Amino acid sequence: MNLASKYRPQTFEEVVAQEYVKEILLNQLQNGAIKHGYLFCGGAGTGKTTTARIFAKDVNKGLGSPIEIDAASNNGVENVRNIIEDSRYKSMDSEFKVYIIDEVHMLSTGAFNALLKTLEEPSSGTVFILCTTDPQKIPDTILSRVQRFDFTRIDNDDIVNQLQFIIESENEEGADYSYERDALSFIGKLANGGMRDSITRLEKVLDYSHHVDMEAVSNALGVPDYETFASLVEAIANYDGSKCLEIVNDFHYSGKDLKLVTRNFTDFLLEVCKYWLVRDISITQLPAHFESKLEHFCEAFQYPTLLWMLEEMNELAGVVKWEPNAKPIIETKLLLMSKEE
Repeated sequence: MNLASKYRPQTFEEVVAQEYVKEILLNQLQNGAIKHGYLFCGGAGTGKTTTARIFAKDVNKGLGSPIEIDAASNNGVENVRNIIEDSRYKSMDSEFKVYIIDEVHMLSTGAFNALLKTLEEPSSGTVFILCTTDPQKIPDTILSRVQRFDFTRIDNDDIVNQLQFIIESENEEGADYSYERDALSFIGKLANGGMRDSITRLEKVLDYSHHVDMEAVSNALGVPDYETFASLVEAIANYDGSKCLEIVNDFHYSGKDLKLVTRNFTDFLLEVCKYWLVRDISITQLPAHFESKLEHFCEAFQYPTLLWMLEEMNELAGVVKWEPNAKPIIETKLLLMSKEE
């Protein structure tokens, strides 16, 4: 069993963050105020489906199992009609028949129209929990008939604490893992506030090395070479075209996809600009140990210079996206950018 499945929460107490969601749902359970339709919205890995399963279990006091449907592969009118037909029959082993429809935004227009009739006139003892990462694609007619909950991105400290808990729990079962908290923090940043993605990335790092440090994270997850990106920023700012070409050649002959390198370098410049404005490493996607280099950039370069680099590279990333041979285009752009005026 993978770590994400092994450590998937089984109770509301185990769900990380989403406090207001848990409080309202627990109050409804306590007061018997169960609604017939819910919409759980939020990014991947924020706990929507997990919370839906826990709520479904608690609604029925542990009896029976929810009926789960993946709308990505069951998005037609006939699929929804089958659900509607099934919902007319009362559950034999539990008080409520609970349907969890994941990725509900993938339903066709006709399927949404069919579902609407059921939400307008639900069968007694039927609960629909709709989950989506894309709520703007849900018709207003559906939105007005369900109770909506927005799941937020999980705070990085909460992710780090959970990753630390997983490692220590694994060690109690006989593993021999060690970690550096900065490395766990960087894993959380890479997952952009998603707990499941963070745990999946941690497992990949642990498969590579039993000691989770920045080197293991970088090697296992293919993290961009930020030190080289920093050297490229300095080469452009110092009008060192020769160094720019050398860096491009190194990437090229080491087998790197230069289109992806260009996109990653553009993202790196965005993080540098964000830090220059706020001077807080926590709002960036960069590792904590990189803060001293960012401080150097703030002292050495003016913000307009960094913003100009970001604009130029963002344009370049769009240009080379569909080019079969990106190398000469990238080299030309960097030579022009590093030309002394």
